Amino acid sequence: MLQFYLERGFTLQRRSESFAVVAWANAHLLFLAENPDAARAPRWASLRIMVDNIHPLWRRALQRQWPMQHPLADRGYGLLDFSMQDPAGFTLRFARALPSAPPEPSQ
Repeated sequence: MLQFYLERGFTLQRRSESFAVVAWANAHLLFLAENPDAARAPRWASLRIMVDNIHPLWRRALQRQWPMQHPLADRGYGLLDFSMQDPAGFTLRFARALPSAPPEPSQ
């Protein structure tokens, strides 16, 4: 599982025998140790990863022939995005806001 994320551009922040932490920009994700008996993701589990420039990432995905759930497209909800599933069933949606989209709410 960890290799899946590293191949897609996440960076490894920390790893031990029991878990690994990877990051995309300022977002950190925790992954438990790989366990073939671990539960799979529930239906509709997903991560939206906002990026400044989506086109280089999309080209990389095509070059490496990563299996896609949805190809790169403008969506009616104001994002240009594409999505794929990780080996545990979580959807990763890489996106950037379209110019006419309202800004993301601050947290």
